[in-house]
Amino acid sequence: MATSPNKTPKVSAQEGMAGLKIWGGAFAGCAAAIALAYGAAPVLDISLPTWLLAGLTVAAALTLAGTMRAVFKTLGRVDAPAATAERPEADQREGASRTDENRRGQEEAGKSRLDIERLQDIDPVTGLGNRRALQVRTMQEFNRADREGTPLSLLLLEVEGYDALAASWKADVAEALQLHIADTLKSFVRPYDVVARVSPSEFGVLLLGAAGPTAASIARRLKSAVMAQPPLLLGGDMPDIRIFAVERQLKEASFDEVLTRARSTPISDRELI
Repeated sequence: MATSPNKTPKVSAQEGMAGLKIWGGAFAGCAAAIALAYGAAPVLDISLPTWLLAGLTVAAALTLAGTMRAVFKTLGRVDAPAATAERPEADQREGASRTDENRRGQEEAGKSRLDIERLQDIDPVTGLGNRRALQVRTMQEFNRADREGTPLSLLLLEVEGYDALAASWKADVAEALQLHIADTLKSFVRPYDVVARVSPSEFGVLLLGAAGPTAASIARRLKSAVMAQPPLLLGGDMPDIRIFAVERQLKEASFDEVLTRARSTPISDRELI
């Protein structure tokens, strides 16, 4: 059976004390013998042999040396438990420090991962959600609408001929148009509606609880708001804006189905809005 670290120093200290008692007793005996010899000689009027005095002196010296050695060993063994007890505490502190560092590293990695995931859902120009974000949110609202039996509509706003216009404009002009549309949409719709940039030329608005006629009315007013104040960089001219509203049908179970139906709506129907 293995001996515990705390038990070993205790046994060693006990052994040291036993040795100290033996050597100390021997030294005390030699000292007493020398004192007795020197005290008895005058009283008895005898002369002590030289060899006896020399032997007692040597014995006293040896036992004194043994006693001192036992003292130093005992002191060293008594100090050992304190050092042994301090080491586990130091190890525990080091272990706790490493655990804290690992936990902080994991938390920072988790935050970085969440930041990256959020950036994947954001349009870098307008700061709106992108198509992926709108798709995820639409599926969530599909589930809510199915549970509560409420309508759901999608507005699709398209800048006509955007690719050709963007190629002829400077980068800041195209960005100014995108920001103008994004800001107008965000300020116009309700706080709980969802606004996103679906593609470079398209913006989508998910209207929660809005049926088709309501969505069409909102679309007309929204188009007027976008066209009302063109960005200064456009020189007062706005490109053609087409917008259409579609109410989600019960058979449509995905965002792409609703988006495809909005995109495939005839231009003449869009112009009614």
